[in-house]
Amino acid sequence: MGELGSTYGGLSGKAKGDFGHGEARFVPYTNVFDNPIGDSTRLERVEVDPCQNVVRRGDALFTVSSETPEEVGMSCVWPSDLGNLYLNSFCFGYRQDGSFDSNYLAYMLRSGSFRGQVEMLAQGISRFNISKGKVMEIEVPVPDKAEQAMIGRLFVGLDNLITLHQREPPY
Repeated sequence: MGELGSTYGGLSGKAKGDFGHGEARFVPYTNVFDNPIGDSTRLERVEVDPCQNVVRRGDALFTVSSETPEEVGMSCVWPSDLGNLYLNSFCFGYRQDGSFDSNYLAYMLRSGSFRGQVEMLAQGISRFNISKGKVMEIEVPVPDKAEQAMIGRLFVGLDNLITLHQREPPY
């Protein structure tokens, strides 16, 4: 992965009083953890800080810590450009070089084979962490862009269908 993009850190140098208000927003940990594709309605407020890394459309966001190895390194791909959007301090971002279709990337990073490799990188006893450098060493499949787009659309469609069925009232 490291040959096809670069990483950046989440929020740093912030005090408790910087949060909950302000003209900027940040992507909370739970948004990254819960969604293969980030949810732009689930953001938190923070003061604007030009020293922070800005999240852009197509960036993959990864959690770096969790209570179990199975939950460390969860990821989502950010779907839009919002400006003054940062990443929480318990995650890191990955900006790819254009090699990946965003939807393909989102679901490939949640695949069993990728997740298995991430779990093997988890280190810790009561809290598990991963190194962004080690995640960047993982080799991933990179089909041509047309095939990636088809795979990505398939999984987005499946997710949408599952969501629709979950909203149906029980019989």
